[in-house]
Amino acid sequence: MSRLILILFSIVAVLLGASFTVINSDNVAVNLYLQTYQVPMALVVFISMFLGAIIGALACSGLVMRRGRDMRQLRKKCKRAEDEIARLRQLPSTGKV
Repeated sequence: MSRLILILFSIVAVLLGASFTVINSDNVAVNLYLQTYQVPMALVVFISMFLGAIIGALACSGLVMRRGRDMRQLRKKCKRAEDEIARLRQLPSTGKV
C-alpha cells in the first residue's frame, strides 16, 4: 500500500514539475555581477530550491551528528547498567533481611 502511495506521489510530482516547466518557459535575466545570463525561469527556480535544500541539510548536519553521538553514549551507559544488574542478580543471597 505504501509503495502505491509513493508511486502515485512520484507521478503527481513529475506531472506538476513538467507542467510548471511548460508554463514558465520564458527566459529571465540572471545577473551574476560580472555577467548576465538569459535562462528559463523553471531552471532558476529548480536551482534555487536545490541549493536551499543543500544549505538546509548542511545547517542541520551538526545537530544530527550530535544527536547520534548522544544516542551512542546513552546506549553504552544502558548496556553497562544492564550488565551490572545481571551481575548483582548472580550474587548469592545471605537470607537475612
